[in-house]
Amino acid sequence: MIARRTVLATGLALAAAPAFAIDPGTASGHFARDGQTVQFKHAIALSQDNAEGLLDGGPQIRVVLSDVEIPVSAIYGLVFPPVLRQAHADVVHGVILEFSPKDPTAMHVTVLAKPAEAGSSLTNVSLSNSSGIFKRLDVSATRVSGDYDGGEDSDFRFSFSAPVFTDAVQADLKGADAQKSEQVRVLTVRAQAIQKGDLPAALALSSRGSGLRGVSPAELKGAASMVAEMIRDIKTIRRVVVRRETAVALLPQGSWASFVLEDGVWKVAD
Repeated sequence: MIARRTVLATGLALAAAPAFAIDPGTASGHFARDGQTVQFKHAIALSQDNAEGLLDGGPQIRVVLSDVEIPVSAIYGLVFPPVLRQAHADVVHGVILEFSPKDPTAMHVTVLAKPAEAGSSLTNVSLSNSSGIFKRLDVSATRVSGDYDGGEDSDFRFSFSAPVFTDAVQADLKGADAQKSEQVRVLTVRAQAIQKGDLPAALALSSRGSGLRGVSPAELKGAASMVAEMIRDIKTIRRVVVRRETAVALLPQGSWASFVLEDGVWKVAD
């Protein structure tokens, strides 16, 4: 389905990535709330250039502090990186930090800890301080490091030093080229499968983390009536931005659809 979401984030686009194996990230500190404590050991960062124009504050930097080492591919994606699914599966614990190094007075934090109740969303926290969020923040083209201490009553306290990776645009398809793209084809075929009530076919074109996997055949049948509008929307797509393993199709009025490359095949990620 076509996502209609607004991203609340800011940031800075940085230069090319270092070799992670040679330049590992480190972190210390913790998040603690409601009797749950997550300790940080590893750190990795991604510069997001906002080529799609969907980040409200422009380019941002995303830092993940975690208890286990993760590859950079786990934090690819405009809004929904694979590490979120890994947190729901209870295999990664930590936090995602998203902020602007040019003006670090606000930060969005997603807590990577499996919710106590099945189906619940991960905890999200917004922090702001007109004097600056970080006690210390150093950013270069290839590395970001910082210290945060919110005081005795804060849920967070951490220090980190992380290699900064990039996820460059591989193709920026516009007009007829966007309509002929593999991403738009997959989105169209999946919408037609939903319209027919063919759940297996729709799931075959959906990412492993797609919300469609939680939909019953009866619910899919109920949604079929809305698919005609969805297909009309797909025909208005005039731009597709493709990165290494993710892509975004842009629609008028700020709507968009996201995709992920899984086992060499593009799937709808929603």
